[in-house]
Amino acid sequence: MFKRKVKLVKYPEPMSMPEVGNVFRDQGEGSKIWQALDTIIDNHLLDAVNEVSDSKLSTQQLSHASGRIDAISSLKARMEEFKIWKTGKTNYKNS
Repeated sequence: MFKRKVKLVKYPEPMSMPEVGNVFRDQGEGSKIWQALDTIIDNHLLDAVNEVSDSKLSTQQLSHASGRIDAISSLKARMEEFKIWKTGKTNYKNS
């Protein structure tokens, strides 16, 4: 089994959470970027759900798949917090 290489992209200045929220807001509710991101995230989430339902998994594999579900679900929820047009609130300030 081989592992995928991960590359962290570094930017000159890190973004603050309010800046991230502003960028999300600037995209607007009707932007296709949300559908594209949701499609990618949902495909990874469904893959993890399918994996966790495999009865042949070892305990370690089951734990890994469950962790993936939790991480992906948390990412999706966090992104929703930045879509302030849905709630009218800026939840990212509490982060």
